[in-house]
Amino acid sequence: MAENRILVAGATGQVGAQVVRILLDKGYFVRALIRDPNRKVEGLEGAGGTLEYAVGSLEDRASLAKAIEGIDTVVSSANGIIPSGKTMSIKKMSAGGYEAFISAAEEAGVRHWVQSSVPSWSKEHTVPELAGKRLIEQRLERSPIAATIVRNPAFMDVWMVMTGAVQAQSAHPHATTKRPYGFMRMWQGLAGNLVVKRGIMLAPGGRNHGSAFIATTDVAHMMAGIVGKQASFNRTIEAGGPEWLTWAEVAVLLSKHAHRPVRAVKMPGWFARMGQLMMKPVAPSAASILALIHLVSSHQPKWDSAPIVEEFDLPKQTTLAEYLDQNWSDMT
Repeated sequence: MAENRILVAGATGQVGAQVVRILLDKGYFVRALIRDPNRKVEGLEGAGGTLEYAVGSLEDRASLAKAIEGIDTVVSSANGIIPSGKTMSIKKMSAGGYEAFISAAEEAGVRHWVQSSVPSWSKEHTVPELAGKRLIEQRLERSPIAATIVRNPAFMDVWMVMTGAVQAQSAHPHATTKRPYGFMRMWQGLAGNLVVKRGIMLAPGGRNHGSAFIATTDVAHMMAGIVGKQASFNRTIEAGGPEWLTWAEVAVLLSKHAHRPVRAVKMPGWFARMGQLMMKPVAPSAASILALIHLVSSHQPKWDSAPIVEEFDLPKQTTLAEYLDQNWSDMT
């Protein structure tokens, strides 16, 4: 394992930070790509392996070339959906930034690339994150590097907060919903206490709509668990969580922790789409989040993760009930 040197892009994101921890615990050499030299990956106490940092960004080809020197495998979850600071637009990151990144990896002789991605959808051209990730996938298909695309549906860590339960925010130090991003702060201020205070949860698509919700921890295990495994080379893996739940079923689980009945109130896709179009000229990042709400309101991928978990000997996946037991806080 020490011979496999891994660069993790998006290392201070919620998925990326957990990937770093898992790989270190497996004894790997890990180089964490970070934008801010003063920021480190938290939650690594007691980890094994070898960790070093490389400062760089998708906007700086020279920094990428330096960061990737001597690297065998790239694991990337870098994205700009909910930024923690000034960053590239999703379009520029996907088309320009990743083009430079993948080209640098090709020149450096990288053998394996593991890329986080998103579900396919007939209307994905309307969702910047989906359209952007598809550009990355297409670029990797043209590359001599053996690539593994890991597509996952809705993260329970994020969507429980988005539906109105800030109390279900992940305890992880790099939790996406803790980022100091204005739109996310505003959303939590307006809707974050609906479940506890009003007994209402916002249900994209309605109470009978649903998803194969997955925990970011399980995404991290999936990405780290396929590193160096030839069975994953040049393959797209579509896998969600251990169960498919409707929003009505989610409301029942939330009611146990809120100590009150919780009613799922439909958040229609057209409403999110209208908000996306209104926000696009003034706040592209906010428009991108609304586009994802439109996606979750309109698309219901039903993936069976069990074969993937078994094939790659991954840990048992986290159910939503287990996630809530582990992360629920009585904060208001």
